[in-house]
Amino acid sequence: MTDTADTPRYRSVWTYLNTVPHTMGWVNAGEVRTRYLEAGNPDGPVILLLHGTAGSLENFCANYGALAESHRVIGIDMLGCGYTDKPDRPYLIPDYAGHALAVLDALGIHEVFVIGVSLGSWVGARLALDHPDRVTRLVMVAPAGVVVDADEEKDFGADVRHRRQNAAQAPSWESVATAMGRLMLNPEDLIDDLVGVRLRIYEQPEMAKAMGHLLAFTDGGQHLSLEEWARLEQPVMVIAAVDAPNMFLDNARLLGQIIRNVEVVEMTGCDHWAQFEQADEFNRVVLGFLGALQREDAR
Repeated sequence: MTDTADTPRYRSVWTYLNTVPHTMGWVNAGEVRTRYLEAGNPDGPVILLLHGTAGSLENFCANYGALAESHRVIGIDMLGCGYTDKPDRPYLIPDYAGHALAVLDALGIHEVFVIGVSLGSWVGARLALDHPDRVTRLVMVAPAGVVVDADEEKDFGADVRHRRQNAAQAPSWESVATAMGRLMLNPEDLIDDLVGVRLRIYEQPEMAKAMGHLLAFTDGGQHLSLEEWARLEQPVMVIAAVDAPNMFLDNARLLGQIIRNVEVVEMTGCDHWAQFEQADEFNRVVLGFLGALQREDAR
């Protein structure tokens, strides 16, 4: 198919990855067999990618190539997500963080730069607080784990549980597309391949039961306190999707006020998945953030 003004370029997970040298496999993180994708320089500084609620490593398909030009990049299916094992117990934020740490230990990685989306940003912050020697820098996309409006937070959690549980209990193209419907500002950016990948994951027989465990953190009581956010020692970049005036934009602005060493980047043309909808801009600002910090470290 030839590209024209009226015919958008076809996009899929593979069109983002088909020229990116990478490996995909499983690693035993403690007792949890974990799927991961690795790309880039094996001797470079390490970036750990943490996706959002009930997502998978494909969430970062548009970022591996650019980030891997200068870094060793590790994307994982988080605890119970994607094709990672699904232990039969509720998963709270410390469980997600503990699993991510176990992956790093299994791969022999001590120090990482974390990029997290939504739940992943929350987990990254928890990991950074509990193990400040392991996380050197943190990027938060659609930042979660802080409460601006308790009622809005409660309503959002209930909506997420409803849509994701429905998709896992009765997986279909329609139910999965509905579950993913709030990720993009432009509906055309929810490309078929992203829905198809998520549908295949949700069709796993064990996913119907696992989804309840995956969503246990949405019942409340897991947020970092304002005092904890203020204690973060690492440099932090927060992505504020200014065209999506929702809870996550409010979160970004509040974190910009309370984290000590923070840079808030306003990004247009995106909603929850800035890393996908505005991939070129996202990759540029993230690499600039990391590069500036590396230059400071070298002084």
